[in-house]
Amino acid sequence: MSVQKCEFQSKVLEKKPCFLKAEVEIAVADVKKELEEVFNSIKTSAKLPGFRAGKVPMDMVKKEYDGIAKERLIENLIKKTAFSALEKENFAPIDMPKVSDINFESEDKPFKYVFEAECHPDIKAKDYKGIEIKKEKFKVTDKNIDENIKVMLDRNASLIVSKDDTVKKDSFVLVNYDGFCDGVEVKEIKAKEYLLDLGAKNTLKGFKDGLVGAKKGEQKDIEIEYPKDYPNKMLQGKKVLFKTTIVEIKEKQLPELNDDFAKDMGLENLEDLKKKMRETLEHEEVRRQNSEVEKQIIEHLLNKNKFEVPQTLVLQQQKVLTDRMADYMKRQGAPQDFIDKQIEASKDKYAEEANKNVRLSYILNSIYVLEKMTVSNEDLEAEKQNMLKANPSRQEEVEKYFNEHKEDIGATLKEDKLFKFLTDNAKITETEKDMPVK
Repeated sequence: MSVQKCEFQSKVLEKKPCFLKAEVEIAVADVKKELEEVFNSIKTSAKLPGFRAGKVPMDMVKKEYDGIAKERLIENLIKKTAFSALEKENFAPIDMPKVSDINFESEDKPFKYVFEAECHPDIKAKDYKGIEIKKEKFKVTDKNIDENIKVMLDRNASLIVSKDDTVKKDSFVLVNYDGFCDGVEVKEIKAKEYLLDLGAKNTLKGFKDGLVGAKKGEQKDIEIEYPKDYPNKMLQGKKVLFKTTIVEIKEKQLPELNDDFAKDMGLENLEDLKKKMRETLEHEEVRRQNSEVEKQIIEHLLNKNKFEVPQTLVLQQQKVLTDRMADYMKRQGAPQDFIDKQIEASKDKYAEEANKNVRLSYILNSIYVLEKMTVSNEDLEAEKQNMLKANPSRQEEVEKYFNEHKEDIGATLKEDKLFKFLTDNAKITETEKDMPVK
């Protein structure tokens, strides 16, 4: 059922490309008329002792249902005028207007309120063809393959008892320790045969400095001062004395690089391992190049297309970014107060990133419309066939996933088409050099 309009006066208090703030005033006669209609509506179902439903006298209805009637009156008057006021200003809101400053003293005075609304920006993307891009291509060399195979060997290394009984900077040390704070033993800071990797970046420097040069069986006292923002609240800003005993000193033993190692990795021989490693590095390099090109395209589009966007959408996107960060930190075991501090510290950074993300979505959508692009049923079917081909033994699961995520898959195809179009129409200058050795 359509909402019946009523007469009103409106005044724009503030107007921006995506924002409107206005004041609405409804005359006394219209307020009284609407209030009468509200009471008539309430009367049809009103119940009071001694009266059948709908038979309660109006004077009693007005007395008993005064509060409810005023609530309905306010709701009705806003419904009947807010969107009409927006229409008057040729302003199409993206969501319900936010109402504030409701001024309703009595039915004998005009009804006033203020509302705020946002709309989509009216933009036409520009300067999206002929984008100048510098594409740096890295050629995979034998040194890169050897480097990555060394990493693979290191990841498959085993720990053996060290022939040297002295702790070195890169030793693995089994220690027993008890922690003391202000001379009092802390039960939570206690461990038996705890493995410390002194070569790891996240190992506290105090342990590295304190244990290097020590011998197996030696006892050492190590004092560590924890930073004030340390994730564990119990240790923040505290000095802890660790009474340690070195139980064992270990070192890494790398597997031999031969055909047997390659077979352990699921490959035929060492030559096959090197071939697969080259293919992997070349595939990753193509992905890096595409990502860098896309990054330059995005930067160019944002620089050339500057406009205001709805802050509601920016805040929603900002929440997505902060929630993602918070979820990651929770999974790493960080306490909530530490997460809250990080969110507060990153607020401005994520606000800026959110604004760019929202603006970029409008730019890309404009290009999509201007270039009359579409994602057809044939495109979707082709994507499904690719998924089935990649998962030949999981046809039922793929079909189910595809049907449940069809909209998201379509959005991804849309984005792929957009960036392919932008890349194809860009002016790309390529340079090639050997991939650096890390």
